[in-house]
Amino acid sequence: MLDIGNTLRRYRDDHQYTQQYVANIIGISRVAYRKWENNDVDFALSQLRKIADLYEIPIHEIILQSKFNKNQIIPIQQKGHQYY
Repeated sequence: MLDIGNTLRRYRDDHQYTQQYVANIIGISRVAYRKWENNDVDFALSQLRKIADLYEIPIHEIILQSKFNKNQIIPIQQKGHQYY
């Protein structure tokens, strides 16, 4: 799973926005947004688009700057082989 939360936090800090401000702009509660930054919940691509629009960047920029959280990668077994 991508660690998008840290990327969102970096963008927010760089723009000196509060969690409340970002949450208001994208139409969710501050608590819900905090969960995004902590990677506690998954969110829809449409929600990520609102974040990208706020920072005036393409969505792929957020994704490319995010790293995989290796603690959350679950191996998949298929026909006797294990994939990560």
